[in-house]
Amino acid sequence: MHFVKQIVALLLPEFRRGQPLVLLGLFSLLVACSSAPPPINHDLTANWQPETVPAQVYLIPNGKEALAHRVNAVRRAKAYVLLEYFTWDHDLSGAYLYRELRMAADRGVKVKLVLDDLLEFNDKWLKVLAAHPNIEVRIFNPFEGRELGWFSRMFDFQIHKNKRNHRLHEKLLLVDGELMITGGRNIGDSYFEYSNKANFFDLDLLVKGEVLAAFEQNFEALFTSEQVVDVEILLGKLGQGERDYLLADFAKLAKKQPLQLKEIANSVQLLAEPQFMPVEATALFDSLEKMNDKQPYHRVRLSKVIQQKHEKVKHLTVSTPYLLPKAVGESDIQEFSQQGAEVTAVTAGKTGSDSAFVGAYYSPYRKQLLEKGVTVYEFSPEKHKGQSKSYYHVKALIVNKQCSYVGSSNFDPRSDHLNLEFGLYLCGEAFAEQLEDYLFKDRDSYLWRVSINENGKTVWQQGKQERLKSPGRKSSAAIGDAIYRSLGLVYDL
Repeated sequence: MHFVKQIVALLLPEFRRGQPLVLLGLFSLLVACSSAPPPINHDLTANWQPETVPAQVYLIPNGKEALAHRVNAVRRAKAYVLLEYFTWDHDLSGAYLYRELRMAADRGVKVKLVLDDLLEFNDKWLKVLAAHPNIEVRIFNPFEGRELGWFSRMFDFQIHKNKRNHRLHEKLLLVDGELMITGGRNIGDSYFEYSNKANFFDLDLLVKGEVLAAFEQNFEALFTSEQVVDVEILLGKLGQGERDYLLADFAKLAKKQPLQLKEIANSVQLLAEPQFMPVEATALFDSLEKMNDKQPYHRVRLSKVIQQKHEKVKHLTVSTPYLLPKAVGESDIQEFSQQGAEVTAVTAGKTGSDSAFVGAYYSPYRKQLLEKGVTVYEFSPEKHKGQSKSYYHVKALIVNKQCSYVGSSNFDPRSDHLNLEFGLYLCGEAFAEQLEDYLFKDRDSYLWRVSINENGKTVWQQGKQERLKSPGRKSSAAIGDAIYRSLGLVYDL
């Protein structure tokens, strides 16, 4: 989910209702976004050395269990809960977890929450939470214009685009320094497989061990930085006459979706104890200096760890919803492929991406990858009647079938140069095998193998099916393709 995509999705209905100024503002925003990544400072890791420590990890097998583990972790909290997310939706899953946090705070648990501001606006749920003496809520890189929604934000972005373009993309729930949940999921029905419209195929880990201390330190550095603002300063304190918006909205959502409410409760009650796997874990973070210099700290540090852990990369699997040219991570794919490594890339196809714009720019890049010998799979599950759409959202690497990366970062210029990202590099053959199985199990039902036939044509294969056109092509992709090609948008997806 990216800034331009969100603007398009939210403003297009206004344009359809005959609001030409919306389109003009959108076009201006897109043009303003177009810029090239800065030259990379190759001394970024000169004074940085990775620290590897023993850890235990559990790959959460599905979205519904991912929410259940979050609820369970909050219920077991004794001292504190730390959270940071890019988006937190106003649906039943979002309200359910907020309610759990407030009940934990009622028990005396200290809760600290950092949210990116892109989709927050004037959130009355946050005002309710922040009114609790044991809960602190801070907003990352907040917009100054808040009263007129996207309109005021477009003007704010025009004035402060060098700053506002930076977003918080990290995902974390950390309890008592003992348990952490991290990966690609934000908070909302669509991330936990409860949406009737569209759900994400994603990945989260439960993590225990010494490595949690590094994530806690990174969180506190962000929480006390000048990049975040207390929500009560932004929105004001909850007035004495104001109602409990969170509880009232939760009651409405629960009444409207009783089956989902029951399923969430049952999934927590029936949750089995996770079977953890031992690994050697290396924590990888961006620097807050990225807000000033746009340097790809996280990506370069990941590359350094790979070089230190492996004398030679023979096998590399890359999983990312956004696989785009002019990203730092793209150079790793090219370099390892040229050195003889077997490189496999798993990414979103035209129907497997939540952004037609990203799919439009990826399309011509696909053939370049194939011509370099990269094995490409695209996530484009066939949609059957009554089923919701599925989008690909897994951010992971597998190196030499021995080590793995799981985190928040995509293989795109936004993740490299603009967003704050983090992740874990995990060495352990058993976990690498489990992750590979997670990506490819039953792949004939949702992955299309892409190749070039003897006539030089691109071919998509899934089981016995074979096509010469991208499966499930979206009509909106043509619009995205036209905008991208006319404006040259790569950096600011």
